[in-house]
Amino acid sequence: MIELIFVIVILGILASIAIPKLAATRDDAKLASIKTDIGSTLHAVPAWYQGQKDVRLMEAIHLDATTWKQQTTGTQLYTWSDHGNVCVTLAVVDMNITDFVSTQSSFAVEGVDYNSTNGFWLSNTNVAGVPVLRLVKGTLTSDGAVTAPVNPTANCNTLWSPDGFGLVEQNISMAGKKIVW
Repeated sequence: MIELIFVIVILGILASIAIPKLAATRDDAKLASIKTDIGSTLHAVPAWYQGQKDVRLMEAIHLDATTWKQQTTGTQLYTWSDHGNVCVTLAVVDMNITDFVSTQSSFAVEGVDYNSTNGFWLSNTNVAGVPVLRLVKGTLTSDGAVTAPVNPTANCNTLWSPDGFGLVEQNISMAGKKIVW
């Protein structure tokens, strides 16, 4: 009976050590998956646009709908949240490019900025408008402003930390035009 108690105690000690390490490994795998999604999107979406003239993110790359949530129906605005706090936003936005100087505009809207059937960019909405893929930390509002995460989680901080996964906010023109802020 005493041997059985010792075995149970030893198993309890091993479990108390192993369970936190397992949880940390699972979080690292989730963050690696998010970073892979972001990297793939930043490369695939502009290439897809150049070849197909389609600005729809889900047509260019399949993002897991349980991980990436479309924020507003009829837009190309997807977010990843950690414990209810938006940490990363991927969005196609309409930028006004005049003499290679850009100003922020709103995220692209179906039927206004792009065709809902084939994803073609509607150049008549803004003569100088160009679709731009944006990666931002936090939430992107309809006027182009970025709202940082209110209570960034450890996972969010790890994604954006130079010592962690090292994400950097980016604006990538999908039409091959230079963007200067």
